[in-house]
Amino acid sequence: MVNSASPVLTGYLRCSDILFHWWPSLKNTRDGVQLQKILERDSLLHPRHPLGSHEQGKHGIQAYIGWFHDGQARLLFSSAQVTYLLSPAQVDAVSSAQMQLTPNLIPLPYSDCMFLDSDLASIEPIVLEDLFILSDTSKKLGRLNTYLTANPLLVTRRSIFEAVRRLWAAKNGVWCALNVNAWSLDHTVILDVGWSVIHWDDGAEAVSESAHLVVAKSQKYDATRLEEGATYEFVTMSGLKEKLQSLFANLPQKAPIFVISTDGKDVMKYMRKQLQLPIDDAMPFRPDSIPTVGTYIVDPMELFNALVGRADHESEPKPLERVCKHLNVPFNAIRNAGEDSKTALDVVRSMATGPKVDAQREKRWPTQQEPRVQFQPWAEDPDYADLEGIMPPQK
Repeated sequence: MVNSASPVLTGYLRCSDILFHWWPSLKNTRDGVQLQKILERDSLLHPRHPLGSHEQGKHGIQAYIGWFHDGQARLLFSSAQVTYLLSPAQVDAVSSAQMQLTPNLIPLPYSDCMFLDSDLASIEPIVLEDLFILSDTSKKLGRLNTYLTANPLLVTRRSIFEAVRRLWAAKNGVWCALNVNAWSLDHTVILDVGWSVIHWDDGAEAVSESAHLVVAKSQKYDATRLEEGATYEFVTMSGLKEKLQSLFANLPQKAPIFVISTDGKDVMKYMRKQLQLPIDDAMPFRPDSIPTVGTYIVDPMELFNALVGRADHESEPKPLERVCKHLNVPFNAIRNAGEDSKTALDVVRSMATGPKVDAQREKRWPTQQEPRVQFQPWAEDPDYADLEGIMPPQK
C-alpha cells in the first residue's frame, strides 16, 4: 500500500488495476465498499465521475493508451484522475452524494503500479462510451501485444511508420521519390530516371516538382514505355548526369533528405557509381531521433507492412501495384521511372497523412479486428479487376 506521506509522483496507472484490483485490496473496509460503488458501471458513467469525459459532446470513460518503448500498449488512467478517487470525499460525492470526510487518503493497490512519463514512448487519449468497450479495447491491445512479442520486426516497422507521420506533419525535410530503370540484360545500361519531390518552404504550402528523363541512346536496347501527353525529356548520358547533379545540389538546402524507394540502396549505388555523382551515402531511416541533416531511405513497402501488421518480407509479384489497390491510390498501367516515382510518393503521402497506424488500419479495413490484416486472394491480385465481371468474388 502507498503511504500518504510518500512523495507525490505523477504518471499513469493501468485501468485494470484501478477498476478491478483496487477495491478488493482494501479488504472490506468502508473505503473499499465505497470505492467499489464508485467503480461500478452506472457510477462510471455518472456526469460528475472523476474518470468520465463530457467534453465536446463525448460522454464516456476518459482513458489513455500508453505506448511503451518496447512497442507494447496498455489502457491507462492518469494519476490526476485517480487522485480524485483517492479522496473519500470524492467517493462519497459521486456514490451517495454525501460529503463526509475520513482522515486518510485511500491507498493505491500496490506501491509500483504507476508508470512515469519516462516509462512511456507516447500517450494518446481515448474516450470509451461504456465499460464493455473499455474491456474490448483492453483485450484488443492484449492481442496486439502478444502479436508484437512474437514478431519483433513489426515493432520497428510501426515505430518507423509513426516517425514518418510525425516528420510529414511537421513539414520536415525534403521527400524525394527516385527511380532508375536499367536494361534487364545489362544493368549498367540506364534506360530512364524519374523523380518526384515534395518540400515545404518555411512551413507554408507544399511545393512539388517532378521529372522524367529518358536516355535516348539506350532506347535501342529496350524502349521505355511512354504515355501520350505525359511530360518527359530525352537526354544524353551527360545530360542525365548534369540534371541529377543539379537535383542533388539543391536537395541538401532543404535537409534532411528522405529518398523514397523500394530499392533505395541500389538506386543510390547507381547515383554514386554508374553516374559518378558526388553524393553522400544514404542510410535506412530509423525512428530513434528526428534527423536534421543527412540522407535517409524510406521504403514505402515497409510502411505498408507496418500498416497491415505484416512481419515478414515481401514476396508477392507487383508489390507497388498491389499496395496501390489496397490503399486506393491511382496506378497507371503504363510504367516507367517517372510513373514509378510519382506512385511511390503518392503511396507514402497516403499513409503519412492518415491517422496513427492502428487507427488507420481500422479505418481502412473496418471489418478486420486482428493486428494482421487478412486479404482475400482477389484483393491481393492486381489483375483481378480485369476478371471481376466474368468471375465475381464469392461472398
